[in-house]
Amino acid sequence: MTVQTTLLLLQLYLAHVVAEFLAQPGWVVRNKRRPHGFAAHAALHVAAACAAVNIGLTAWLFLGIVALAVAHVVLDYVKNRFTNDGPIALAVAQAAHLLAVGVTAVWMTTSWAGAIDLMAHAARSTRLYLYLSSYVAVVFGGGAVVQKVTQSFLDQIHANVAASKPGLLNAGKYIGWVERFLILTFVLAGYDAAVGLLLAAKAVVRYPEIKEDTKSHFAEYFLIGTLTSVGLALVAGIAVRKIRTLVG
Repeated sequence: MTVQTTLLLLQLYLAHVVAEFLAQPGWVVRNKRRPHGFAAHAALHVAAACAAVNIGLTAWLFLGIVALAVAHVVLDYVKNRFTNDGPIALAVAQAAHLLAVGVTAVWMTTSWAGAIDLMAHAARSTRLYLYLSSYVAVVFGGGAVVQKVTQSFLDQIHANVAASKPGLLNAGKYIGWVERFLILTFVLAGYDAAVGLLLAAKAVVRYPEIKEDTKSHFAEYFLIGTLTSVGLALVAGIAVRKIRTLVG
């Protein structure tokens, strides 16, 4: 990726996050499912992108910015129409927006032949598939493993405690996803010490529940689930680092 492409990608993504999260009026948010809401949202993204690109703006680039805004509202429409707009839908939609920004940056700064070569190179990238498979396996596959390991222990927790925590299973699932994602990222980036900070923060948050539970073994259940989840992410991260050095 050239310096020009990288600069444009960063400019367009800055415009995206500003228009999406910082400068979006409340009435636009409330009317996102209506045509005038979509039009206003697209116009806001076009204005933010033009401002971010500033002196580099050309007629050709303006066309790309408009196309990106159209793609943005189409993605928003699909999310609003076919999902419950939950955290997973939000994460997938933001990843799709980032991909659209990247494609636009390449399209605007690279010849068709160069763009095709770049996409072909990415499609043949060993590291890309190594990272993708690792994250999917650790975050989601790891969740299935943790659930299997802890289910028998959860069944032994006193019924009163389980009833007082009706959201425990779903909350634990999402916490586990984020936990394993962060730990794997920290290990792959070489910030191993951050793993300890993450675990300390989790322990502090869970301490009141563990302290209050004197009869139903919630502490043991929490430790088994946490150690299984963290252990999977750590082992996977170390393994991926080793494999990364071999594949280059």
